[in-house]
Amino acid sequence: MRVGVVASMGTSPPVLSEFVEYVERAERIARLVVLSTAEKMVRDSTAVAVAAVADRFPHIRMDVVDLPLSDITSEEENFVFMEFAAKAVAGLRRSVDRLYLCLAGGRKEMVASMVLMAQLANVDAAYHVVSSDVKSLNVALERIRKEIEDLAASSSPLDYYRSRRDVFEPVMYPSPSSYKVVSVPVLPYPPTVLRKLVGVFAQTSVSRHGVGLDGEFLLRLSYAGFVRLTRDRIVVTDEGRRFYSSVLKHLA
Repeated sequence: MRVGVVASMGTSPPVLSEFVEYVERAERIARLVVLSTAEKMVRDSTAVAVAAVADRFPHIRMDVVDLPLSDITSEEENFVFMEFAAKAVAGLRRSVDRLYLCLAGGRKEMVASMVLMAQLANVDAAYHVVSSDVKSLNVALERIRKEIEDLAASSSPLDYYRSRRDVFEPVMYPSPSSYKVVSVPVLPYPPTVLRKLVGVFAQTSVSRHGVGLDGEFLLRLSYAGFVRLTRDRIVVTDEGRRFYSSVLKHLA
């Protein structure tokens, strides 16, 4: 079974290496895609997390998606993140047998969007990583912050990691008893429903008859601002068209 992981990255790099180690105890990860914003501390965290995984699990093929934004502070930026996340999830979904999402890194908006991806793309499971002592973790990270910055600026982050493995490993791979991996329930959309949604959202306006979506569901779509309902037609709003172009068309 080929296992793939898509992970959002924040400023705490151990959550990625801890999650990878957790999965690897039972399964073998083939592909890992990391979503990283342009904020310097996040990029630095991504660099050390990727180096830590490459050092201990060299069989994993890793790709870093550099997002063209430093943070998510608006609806527009959230749509940009969702588009990159949808493309990453859809691309990996086609090349692996099982797909997991690691939700432990990044903003709450990123986590919420990733959970939506899990529902729409039939992701097999989503997980969060929780440290049992966040204060001590933050202190440990600050203690090696200079080494993390030097690693990220290095011409060979992996070689730098290996040269300072005694510094990085206690932080990147602490005792499994110091953290928990929590499964986040995901209720998947049936593929038939997703195809019907795409059939509606891909158009500017469509007849209400024959779309295969019941009236209550259409009403909820209208409450969410994705469509406007008339007596006979479903009119897709600007919000609905943006959601289609950013997310749905990549996951269908």
